[in-house]
Amino acid sequence: MSKRTATKPAAKGRPKKRSYAVGKPCTEEDLEAALLSIPDELLREEVSFWSWGDSTEGELWFEMSDTLEALLKDVGLDAGERKFLWPDAGPLDLDQSVRRINQQYPDFTEQTIKEFLTHWMHALYVPEGYSETQMNELDRLTERWAEDVNPGKN
Repeated sequence: MSKRTATKPAAKGRPKKRSYAVGKPCTEEDLEAALLSIPDELLREEVSFWSWGDSTEGELWFEMSDTLEALLKDVGLDAGERKFLWPDAGPLDLDQSVRRINQQYPDFTEQTIKEFLTHWMHALYVPEGYSETQMNELDRLTERWAEDVNPGKN
């Protein structure tokens, strides 16, 4: 049997430690204190991030994303050759693909199409039937490709 050690009662007048555990109810004062401890720059970035979708630029990006994801559903990638494999146009490089899409959707700027295609090939393109090894190789190649297109952004 182990002996229990006596604990001292909390000193009077000392503030209680606060915990922000998940699921624990907190007061408005707790939330305000937590917000006040966050640097202003970080808060501005966070607000900017979450309000971006409501901006004209954000709305256009979402519209373009929906349109281009549907357009790209049958497009493949040859990441080794850095080509988009269009079923009706054959293999096209990134710039050719951007121009092709821009001809169909002139409201989407070439730069935003390029950004979307880079994002799509790196984060959204998932071919069927690839083994884990093939997926790892595809990830490596598309990561390098995306980095070459937008140095320092990925």
